[in-house]
Amino acid sequence: MSEHPNIAVVRDSYEALAKGDLDRFRDDLLADDVTFHIPGRGALAGDYRGKAAVADYLSRFVELGGVLRFEPDAFLSDDSQVAALLRIRGEREGRILDERGVHVFRVTDGKISERWSFPQDTYVVDEFFA
Repeated sequence: MSEHPNIAVVRDSYEALAKGDLDRFRDDLLADDVTFHIPGRGALAGDYRGKAAVADYLSRFVELGGVLRFEPDAFLSDDSQVAALLRIRGEREGRILDERGVHVFRVTDGKISERWSFPQDTYVVDEFFA
């Protein structure tokens, strides 16, 4: 069974982030009207609307995150959404992050148009980025 094309888009987004290729992520993988929903009360929490806002969020995320990796374990997909079950690992200023979570993406016309983040423990993530 072949992989759903929406999974390929999401997988490509994680690969671009892993390589630090924010230009490819923004220019090739995001819809113009993209929205990212980030839960919590930390410095990065909130809704980010539009390519520029999402790119700014990702730049701040990388800047604050030190060494940070998204490691997808599995993908679930239909014709408009992809859920990525993942592990998030990071190291920052002597703190270690080893968290599980889910990202749910809406993919429209081959581009990411929305992403919701659901960490297992929002407070652990907030503390890591504090």
